[in-house]
Amino acid sequence: MRLAESLLRRADRWVFAPEDARRLAAERIGLCGLLGVRLATTHYRLVAGHRAVLFHPVSYMKLFEHVPSREVVTTLQIGGIVAALVAAAGVALGVSLPLAFICSLVLNGIRNSAGRVIVGDAALMLCLLVLLAGASAAGEAWSIREPLLRARRRFRRAPRAVPSIAGDPSSSGTRYGWPIHTAMIAVALVYFFAGFQKWRYSGLAWVTSDNLRWILYGQAHPDGLALWVADRPFLSHLLAAGSLLLETCFPLVLFVPRLRWLFIPAVVAMHVGVRLTLGLDYSAQWLTVVIVFVNWPVVVRSFQRAVARVPLLREAPG
Repeated sequence: MRLAESLLRRADRWVFAPEDARRLAAERIGLCGLLGVRLATTHYRLVAGHRAVLFHPVSYMKLFEHVPSREVVTTLQIGGIVAALVAAAGVALGVSLPLAFICSLVLNGIRNSAGRVIVGDAALMLCLLVLLAGASAAGEAWSIREPLLRARRRFRRAPRAVPSIAGDPSSSGTRYGWPIHTAMIAVALVYFFAGFQKWRYSGLAWVTSDNLRWILYGQAHPDGLALWVADRPFLSHLLAAGSLLLETCFPLVLFVPRLRWLFIPAVVAMHVGVRLTLGLDYSAQWLTVVIVFVNWPVVVRSFQRAVARVPLLREAPG
């Protein structure tokens, strides 16, 4: 009993540990920017053009009696893109972020109601849901809201200064920490349950059988890399074992931060490999991992120091 209480206290301290406001802002910029790109590059209108008989609504999409028209889809797509970009800029997060999330939710629901469930955006949507809960804190740094307020006050000649937090490196607190850490947990669980399902339905046969080889062979138009991997049984089994181990053990990055240097590049490599061999696009998922787990203020600070060390080019004498 005491052990359980101790573990719960440690988990509570980790989830609500203070974080830099700029790190949460970087997460806001990255996730909302990624959402805007996904909305702009996904062909939702193709699904909207399907006949009603091909529309099989799942989950919340059962609220729709028939597949939305192309005009509705275009409106949702444009509205979602604009709202995502506005949210990335940190403006009116209480309106722009929910609007972008809802537009994406409906559009992805339309795709998933066409006969094939697509989970490539699952991690992104879960992290955006967490960001929604902490939206008030997410807009307090690296936002264009403060310059706009300053300009408005300058225009009105108001004597009172605008309180600033965006430029203060010491601005930190639990209100910035829990959304970051909760998003990490969400991403870790996405991978863990992917591995858990493999263990549940396939077990060790996922590794020992020729399942992966036949997946590679069974494509309509397998490319050279897919055939090269499939023609080497040992390599196929090794990659299957690696993916299963990576997904199952991914939550370890929450407890051992140093493992992130190994697991995050491995996740990126796994998804890039899937793209090259199977043509399945999981870029939104691995980009979400990078956005959530990388400490971007530290990266920016390191880049600034590196630039500062570069000697300035002096004008050569004439």
